[in-house]
Amino acid sequence: MRCTGVFRILLVGTIMLLAWYTVHLYAQLYDRLQIEPPVEEKKDAPASIVEHKNGEKIKVEVEDPDKLIDKESIKKAEEEWDKRQQENPVVKKKMQKNPCTVSMGCSKSEVSFKIITGAANVIGPSVCLNESILMKNSLNNVDRGMNVAVIDGNTGKSTKQLVFDLYGKDSTELKNFLKALKPNEVIMVTTYDDAAFKLDNEAKAMLEEIGSHQAAKLSFRDNWIFVGGKNIKHRNAFEQIATNDKEKNKYGDWPEAIVLEGCLPLLS
Repeated sequence: MRCTGVFRILLVGTIMLLAWYTVHLYAQLYDRLQIEPPVEEKKDAPASIVEHKNGEKIKVEVEDPDKLIDKESIKKAEEEWDKRQQENPVVKKKMQKNPCTVSMGCSKSEVSFKIITGAANVIGPSVCLNESILMKNSLNNVDRGMNVAVIDGNTGKSTKQLVFDLYGKDSTELKNFLKALKPNEVIMVTTYDDAAFKLDNEAKAMLEEIGSHQAAKLSFRDNWIFVGGKNIKHRNAFEQIATNDKEKNKYGDWPEAIVLEGCLPLLS
């Protein structure tokens, strides 16, 4: 009986000890899990700028940071940069570059011209007068055959532009045009693709009458430039030809493109 009493005492003591330990453990756990009060989010401080007035520094708060940008100063700086760029000799030269500009200077009694033939059957020809373009692909007024710009020889002004297809058509239209040519008119001729396949001898002779020295031998796919007229002066200076030679051609079945430029004296 005495052993039973001792055992009960030990059992009660053990239970009390476990109870105390459990309470103590939960107390510590509660302390660790204690949640801190939420921290109020700090708003960004307004931007500031320092102004100088009467030798004193004054700090000004600005709610919108974009207001710190001096847009007028930036605009002024950009304008100054553009001005300097335009005054730059290299940039200025590029801006002034004109594909119609001739290498020599023409007098007041002359008009400048620059003529380029077509390149094979890919790039069309061009005709310039007084550094202005008259005929070119982009103007949609060039095509296969003889491309002709008509000039008033007295004033140096362009009057019309025409194209004569001498591959698909005969020389009738060209001859009618040459017959009607007025004494004061000057023609600037350049070729594209081919301008001689159906060019007959009568038409060649008519071109010779207004100053050509190469028309008589003009053949299939030759490149040819000619400036002529009934009363034109210095005829020999205004003609150039590149013959079609498969062994020497730059573009296979076509010779290289050629350029002729010069100063054309006015008739009056």
